[in-house]
Amino acid sequence: MNRVKINRTVLAIAVFGAQFAAAQSTERRSESLDVMGPNYPRAFFFRSAEGFASNPRIAYPQWEKAFERLMGIEGKALDEEVPGRSLRNIEAFTRFKQRHPNQLVLLHYNGNARDPRDTSAPFFAGHWIYYVGAKILSDIPATGGETDIRVERPQLFRVNMGRYQNTNEDIGLCELDAAGKPDWSRSEQVQLVSVDLKRKTIRVRRGCYGTTPRAFSAGRAYAAAHATEGPWGRQSHLLWFYNHSTRCPRDSQGRTCDDVLVEDLARHFLPGGDLAAFDGIEFDVLTHQRSGPKNRGLDCDADGVADNGIFDGVNEYGIGVVEFCRKLRARLGDQRLILADGMSPNNQRAFHLLNGIESEGWPHLNDHEARDWSGGLNRHFFWAQNGRAPVFNYINHKFISRGKEGDLERRPDIPFNIHRLVFAVGMFTDSAICYSYPPEAEAGELIGIWDELKMGRENKLAWLGRPLGPALRLAEQQHDVLRGAGKPVSADFLKQWTGERIEFSLDGPAMRIAARDSQTAQLKFRLRDIPCNSPDLVVFITARAQPMKNYPKEVARLAWVSAETTETPPVQFMTWLNDREFKSSFYFTQIQTPHVNLQFTVEGGEPVWVSEIAAYAHPDAIVREFEHGVVLANPSPRPYAFDLARLFPGRSFRRLQGSPRQDTTANNGAAVGARLELGPKDALFLAAR
Repeated sequence: MNRVKINRTVLAIAVFGAQFAAAQSTERRSESLDVMGPNYPRAFFFRSAEGFASNPRIAYPQWEKAFERLMGIEGKALDEEVPGRSLRNIEAFTRFKQRHPNQLVLLHYNGNARDPRDTSAPFFAGHWIYYVGAKILSDIPATGGETDIRVERPQLFRVNMGRYQNTNEDIGLCELDAAGKPDWSRSEQVQLVSVDLKRKTIRVRRGCYGTTPRAFSAGRAYAAAHATEGPWGRQSHLLWFYNHSTRCPRDSQGRTCDDVLVEDLARHFLPGGDLAAFDGIEFDVLTHQRSGPKNRGLDCDADGVADNGIFDGVNEYGIGVVEFCRKLRARLGDQRLILADGMSPNNQRAFHLLNGIESEGWPHLNDHEARDWSGGLNRHFFWAQNGRAPVFNYINHKFISRGKEGDLERRPDIPFNIHRLVFAVGMFTDSAICYSYPPEAEAGELIGIWDELKMGRENKLAWLGRPLGPALRLAEQQHDVLRGAGKPVSADFLKQWTGERIEFSLDGPAMRIAARDSQTAQLKFRLRDIPCNSPDLVVFITARAQPMKNYPKEVARLAWVSAETTETPPVQFMTWLNDREFKSSFYFTQIQTPHVNLQFTVEGGEPVWVSEIAAYAHPDAIVREFEHGVVLANPSPRPYAFDLARLFPGRSFRRLQGSPRQDTTANNGAAVGARLELGPKDALFLAAR
């Protein structure tokens, strides 16, 4: 396609986008989306839609036929990470939205970093994060081509790095100001060619990424490598990290990196923009904290000294990420969904500002056995309670393993029971499902759809219908081994809690846990002597916490809970705590002693209140009933029997009839009786009879 045709296409898309946005301006766009409707399962296609759309050998009708079969699509349509994604995908995704207004169209966008060759926004050299650099020891002429530069510490610069170990770093050169600090307003971008440690020189290619060669004086100039990730494809480039820190240098107009990025995204999404038809954006890998290796940490305030975004003990980088989300929300309004990754403790903490999260892999990418069962549930339930309305969380079903070629990802062989277990979690946590891990395509399919999402061979979307209540934790129907001492917390129960320089007291119906020292950085305490006559123990804790000083109110506190078990490596589960009561769960499967101690670690020294705690010597089996079926899950490493007659009196169920290339053993269409046993780490979707 020539440039004239591309411009005409973009103009047509912009016109349609403006019309589409205007038509929906009187209501929240999300209210009409099937994927946010009342019926389950709620499912859409992930980035496979992007990849096929960008393929010039696949015509639009063939692509649309493949990807209209669920409730929407998500993928890249800009060039911030993958070169050329805008050429076909903006048009294809916009056309798809026009033809399927009730389906989700979501942009996938890297929230950490950007390809420097994407010059669609006026970023300033100081808007990127650099590693701590080195003073330049030789005069540098303003000439093109390649130049040898003597530097104080050549060991700070890397060749043969990156994902494929075949990439050299990008470097910024700048003058030093009168105080000897980097001045990125007078700078040049270069590419590293080689490093000579003996001669203390680096060889660079001059005037790169839209800059021109300039002269620098010995002793009055500075070289620093860009902090980067990737490249995420053989044809891709290293991505430069945005400086989200509140200490980010400002350009000549007083703008930070986030100011420029927000306006860049608004230009795309607001009426007249080329993404005006899109329902929103999901930020991939938007993190709460950045750090570099010990010998060359990150310099977020551009003073030539490593800080990793931490100033006076406060994570100004993480605060900056929250403020970026706040600015973007204000600019786009509530008509657009804004999401970000949330499967890791180091993901962003923009609670109440974002509509929800993506779990890229559940519980996370490397957890092929769902060991972090409780942490994964806590993350999704917490976001369901603390996301911005309308809340929209989803699980991107995906696992990876490391291959022999360095950091290259490999798709592990995952049994069907684990697939079902992940899908069941989506039903329990009100999360939508998409997948990077498709089943084998059936005859005539461009991409397969999992049976649990389409009722197997019957091929019905949203076939479960509406939930008839919340997910039911069967452990809570058992005897509380604490004998009610924590419902609410009693004075005698306080004696079982210990902690160094920690005070435990009753505060109304709750137990207050507080540090004696106002400078305490984290709370560490224990609950002793929980009786347990089973290898299984589930602990439910309802708690709230005072926000950490110096942080925005949206930033929740990270908490970890571990138990003394025989599991190797030891298992600990995370949860979030803020000023709203939240019920977390912690399921341990290898208890070997008659009494168990729990260890708690809570970020920050501010007080925590526990209003209720109960423990059950039972697996964390879960069921949820729907209009047209039921979903069962057994996360235990041992079989578990469900008493369907007791749980769902008067109802009868059958298994799905599986597609030929999926699990026709578990999904064999047979009726199930009053009692159903599930094997270890398994789940089942049953249809009503």
